[in-house]
Amino acid sequence: MLINQRKIVIQQYLEDTIGIKGVALRPYQAINTLPYLAQDYFQFLEMELAGHTVVLAITIDQKKSLRELRALLGKLKFDVPVILCFDVLASYERRYLMEQKIPFLVPGNQLYLPELGIDLREYFRHRNKNLLQTVNPATQAMFLWFLLNKPAQDEWHLSEAALALQYTSMSASRAATELVELDLFDEQQVGRNKYLRLKYAREEIWQKIKPYLKSPVKREVWSDEIKVHPSETRFAGFSALSKLTMINDDKESCYAISSSKWRELLRYGVRELVEREPGASHWQIWSYEPAIKIESSGNKNKYDLVDQFSLWLSFKDDPDDRVQIALKELEKSFKW
Repeated sequence: MLINQRKIVIQQYLEDTIGIKGVALRPYQAINTLPYLAQDYFQFLEMELAGHTVVLAITIDQKKSLRELRALLGKLKFDVPVILCFDVLASYERRYLMEQKIPFLVPGNQLYLPELGIDLREYFRHRNKNLLQTVNPATQAMFLWFLLNKPAQDEWHLSEAALALQYTSMSASRAATELVELDLFDEQQVGRNKYLRLKYAREEIWQKIKPYLKSPVKREVWSDEIKVHPSETRFAGFSALSKLTMINDDKESCYAISSSKWRELLRYGVRELVEREPGASHWQIWSYEPAIKIESSGNKNKYDLVDQFSLWLSFKDDPDDRVQIALKELEKSFKW
């Protein structure tokens, strides 16, 4: 869920449950005092609640476990209460936070503020489908992983995708909630094992979920030419689209890389350029791991491209007619 959407949901929740009218969520005034690493994992806002100023730490990074997020937040210094904000929490995760006396907020579920003497709980309820305008990047990555790597299965254990993509159980739980809310899967349980079952044919599900998926590209940068690329990179942009359709390639190669791997490259001395220069490398920094398709030894991707679905999504909002024609060509090649 986008930050602006989260703000609306939090505001509505507080108004509906404890009667606070006109809740104003504003940027955290002391944001410049926080390390950049913390800003990679949280969006910080502040508000007035029960006569107190509080800071909302809205989780961004879906790969961090609850304990890791708590440890990171514990290293930061605040002079007001800090509330961890989540879209979804499992029951054992809520118990852990309450045992540790850690304030948290799950809109539509629970507001726990021990310092202010507030513990509001509600029955679990699904968020309104109309409010879910886009799924989380982790949900998108796990869904595409399923389409790419489980072509013959109608049942899906999200733990497989979470393990393969290094997401936490919390992210898998959130993904299941969002996909069920979109009426694409039924949630089944056998003993302690939960899994999702397709409600429609794969092509129909793709068409239904497309409006809720977004481009994986967080930002695009240019760097010095790099002759050896890490195995986690994939050709992306026009470098990939030109190999799968009739559209022409750009002069410079374009690569996709995750945020964590990009930071690793910077530590190894790669220089990010202020603007495009001749001979520079073009990078797309993605919100999830670009190499989400498992390639068997006998079916290796010839060009080391990003997966076809993510490639389509990365261009879907491009107004260029040539690009849109290429996307129709690409989509027709999808194998269901």
